[in-house]
Amino acid sequence: MASIPVLPRLMPARYRSGRAVTVPVVCAKSFFGRFNNGPSVPYNKYGIRQVSSLLTASAGATIVAQRQYVAGKVDFKGVHHVALLCQNLERSLEFYQGILGLEINPERPHNKLPYRGAWLWIGPEMIHLMELPNPDPLAGRPEHGGRDRHFCLGVAAVEPLVEKLEAAGVPYTKSMSGRPAVFFRDPDMNCLECVEMDSWR
Repeated sequence: MASIPVLPRLMPARYRSGRAVTVPVVCAKSFFGRFNNGPSVPYNKYGIRQVSSLLTASAGATIVAQRQYVAGKVDFKGVHHVALLCQNLERSLEFYQGILGLEINPERPHNKLPYRGAWLWIGPEMIHLMELPNPDPLAGRPEHGGRDRHFCLGVAAVEPLVEKLEAAGVPYTKSMSGRPAVFFRDPDMNCLECVEMDSWR
């Protein structure tokens, strides 16, 4: 078990402790758990925090870890996933799996989502592909992706990626800042940046 914070007014009196309170909860595997072997990550495999009936358990319940709620502060942990629209799922998977070499996360609940899609691992985070209509224009986008909306992924080295892009005929541009980074687009004109960096998780 672990614990997560809750607003004091929602808690039984025996748990209250001023502005910061904690409660025991049951923790399941998280997306981040793929790279985190710690004893308590309060997310299940769909990224949802779960609060159990232990909210009303005795004050003597065993707690493995505690997290504190600080009034007025949002404690961001990182980017969980980036969601991208695609016109054809198979074509997108050829790009993300076939060219970039990303792995599928099999935990996507296909039967619960009313559209086709796939979850792909990028380190401990993910790209969520969604086969849905795209309201954005596909034509007239900037040639250099750094001047368009994009998201950035860290890679150990840019050279292997450039080799794969060139072999597949995917256009790319280098970062204008001088950093070891490249910009390129997927088949639906979604723009990615990849920059050399060390792991941060």
